[in-house]
Amino acid sequence: MKNLFYLLMIVLISGCSLKQEVGQINSYSIDFIQNNKSYKSSSKSILIEEPFVNSSFNSRSIFYSTKPYLFEEYAKNRWINLPSSMIHNSLLESFQSSKMFSLVSFEDAKIDYDYVLKTNVIKLYHEINADKSYVILKINFNLLKDEKLVKTFSYDKKVLVKENRPYEFVNSLNKTFEEIMEELFKEINNSSL
Repeated sequence: MKNLFYLLMIVLISGCSLKQEVGQINSYSIDFIQNNKSYKSSSKSILIEEPFVNSSFNSRSIFYSTKPYLFEEYAKNRWINLPSSMIHNSLLESFQSSKMFSLVSFEDAKIDYDYVLKTNVIKLYHEINADKSYVILKINFNLLKDEKLVKTFSYDKKVLVKENRPYEFVNSLNKTFEEIMEELFKEINNSSL
């Protein structure tokens, strides 16, 4: 009985001394900033709907791929929010700062908007291939007027990341979004809205 007691005490003491290492989780955001360039201003209004992000990528996990058709998630790196929400907020801020539309809204306030922007993010991940890594981003913007499609703007990007690290991926992703927004605004600005 005494031996059992000593054995239990040793197990209990050694169990208390084993600490589980808790790793730090890094949280990243999709936050692209539109440079304030001069665009034609209009008295038109636009509703920016929440983007549809492929459900495979619309989670707090940041995905990477080392082989075709195989996606893994970073264990210690996460999105701070769902990509659909972060992209929605950045789109709203970008359109507001562009001053191309007199009213930019993100929620349907029972106003008759002149235009509606629907966004569809098809791919959003970090591709790692041998010693190089890339941002993979495929996105479509559908501009509608009176519920009819005016124009679709499609972007399919594969951008080299300078270092194979999650932080550099996120940084390059945000720069890629900025470039896409620049192209989108030029196209919208040059079209006859």
